[in-house]
Amino acid sequence: MKSALLLAGLLAGLLFLERAQAPAASDVSRTHRALMTDAERAALQLTGFVLTDAGRSHEYRRSDGSWRCVSAFGAIANPREVTDLSLALFSQPAAWRSPALTEEKDAGFGFDGGLQIDFMRSDRDAAPLSFQLGSAVDSPAGRAVFIRRRGLDGVWELDAELLKPLLRERSAGFPPLLDQRLTAGCVLDPARGIGRAFIDFHDGASLELRPKELEGELRWVLLDGAEERPLLPYRFAGWLSFLQRAPYAGFVNPGAQKDRGLDPPVARVTLFPPEEAPIELVLGREVEGEVYLLNKTSGMVLLLPPGWGELIAPGKAQLTTAEGANPWENWLR
Repeated sequence: MKSALLLAGLLAGLLFLERAQAPAASDVSRTHRALMTDAERAALQLTGFVLTDAGRSHEYRRSDGSWRCVSAFGAIANPREVTDLSLALFSQPAAWRSPALTEEKDAGFGFDGGLQIDFMRSDRDAAPLSFQLGSAVDSPAGRAVFIRRRGLDGVWELDAELLKPLLRERSAGFPPLLDQRLTAGCVLDPARGIGRAFIDFHDGASLELRPKELEGELRWVLLDGAEERPLLPYRFAGWLSFLQRAPYAGFVNPGAQKDRGLDPPVARVTLFPPEEAPIELVLGREVEGEVYLLNKTSGMVLLLPPGWGELIAPGKAQLTTAEGANPWENWLR
């Protein structure tokens, strides 16, 4: 009993000593806080932002309801990734290191040559809201990225998963945050589908795809002016999934005076999503071993991977007969 009382007294003494030596809340070297205050977020009005990476700057601005990389021929940015990036930097709490600690190890945070983000404000006289991203490190909660906000002391550690849009691998030469789909900038929701579609070949037939009630069921049919055929459901679904998900191989300046095989084209594909603007894709002829696609909604001229022309503008047999393998099988997974 006496030993137990002595042990309890010793533990109480150690706890008192630990509390007496602990720094006050204002002196702790690390705590969790957002990179912006609630008041700053409420007053924030952004017009765009600039990403500087490895000495190259990419400017993004919102135009006609879409985020675009204006320094890359107006390429469409991924709206979800832009939103996720903004929320991560403006709202997410992060582990903050005090200036006393960061001054000693500033060189170890990886800010030299790292990525910088400058958010431009609507007030042209106001300085950009600038963040520097440093190295990714292991933290107790997983991977974290060091961040410094210009004008403020200290360094933050933010969950690297929240910055995935910037950290993920991308095609060589592509700016970050791009929506690399053929139909980027278009509203094409696989869950809602389309109301009808046209595939108009410059030197051939015009195909209309539309729903029709057959034997008491609503089915899709293809009309070419001479006959009507039912579409194979799995091929039609694969074609739509391909158009919604397939990535382009590159993009070029749409204003360049160079033949991209678009005048005249091979075909025009027009999709009519419900309650949305039509989507028109212009498939070019092969020029010097390359095939381009003009997305008329986004205005982007896209370089296609080899062999994708027939997947974009298929003929009647590909959509209505089961001969051969389904060319869109991979896009149904």
